[in-house]
Amino acid sequence: MKKTLALIKPRLLSFRNGGTQNGKRGRLVLFGAIGAVFWMGIFAVTYRVLSYFQGVKGFGDILAYKLLSMVILTFFSLLVFSAILTVLSKLYLSKDLMLVHSLPVSAEVIFMARWIESTADSAWMVIVYTLPVFLSYGIVYEAGFLFYGNIILTLIPLCVSAASISALLVMLAVMILPASRVRSIFVFLGIVVLVVLYITFRML
Repeated sequence: MKKTLALIKPRLLSFRNGGTQNGKRGRLVLFGAIGAVFWMGIFAVTYRVLSYFQGVKGFGDILAYKLLSMVILTFFSLLVFSAILTVLSKLYLSKDLMLVHSLPVSAEVIFMARWIESTADSAWMVIVYTLPVFLSYGIVYEAGFLFYGNIILTLIPLCVSAASISALLVMLAVMILPASRVRSIFVFLGIVVLVVLYITFRML
């Protein structure tokens, strides 16, 4: 575990040192403000939709349940697609792979460190912009504190499961095709999946 943390530590230090430069700090503030506006927009739209659903007698709760199912399905699909590209880049296309594999560290430790990094990179944005949806459900339906704790306990295993499935798919694909071609194929398949999800939602 210590070796795994040692391999992850440079990435953590890059976050701390990268935000000290004036140019990067300005861009961080700008994109952070844009992200906050987008986050509040998701919350406002979801809260308004759920409040409207509550006013529909007989079908309001069913509509809210269907909406939650669609959100979770979209969330998991985005996690898998994002994790596939991130795992592929971290394990097979990263420029520092020659340096990392030359270190006196086993391949299993390198794989675990890269998998943890790819899981965090692929999941953090999806989690951040899914939280306002669950927060809206909690406020509209007056859920207790256990509801918000269950959200965290549910999202973490969901992200780990998506990253694990993605890693298995990538390793199987790389055994058949070169990593550079696998990335293009997965991007194409990801677009197809998004189109299928959109059509499914329209049919629902």
